[in-house]
Amino acid sequence: MRQELFRKQDYHAALREHASIIDCGKAIEDCMRTGDLKEALMFVRDINKSLEALKSMAVKKQLDVKVKSLLDELVAAGVNVMVVKRRES
Repeated sequence: MRQELFRKQDYHAALREHASIIDCGKAIEDCMRTGDLKEALMFVRDINKSLEALKSMAVKKQLDVKVKSLLDELVAAGVNVMVVKRRES
């Protein structure tokens, strides 16, 4: 998985989601072998949730990059910029 798609603080969570997707894929294969389509569909839903979480983390990274770019442009234009970071709760 490409580390640069996620913020540093999100990378371990992204790895967990990735591992979950892999595990669910294997479980779906098992369900298909046994014919348990209802169970397989539950794993498909879990994969979808993990993909949504990964997408959300990637969007946060993109937003961070945009903000940093904007701040760099302001500094280059001579604007005195002070950034105050809030703690994530």
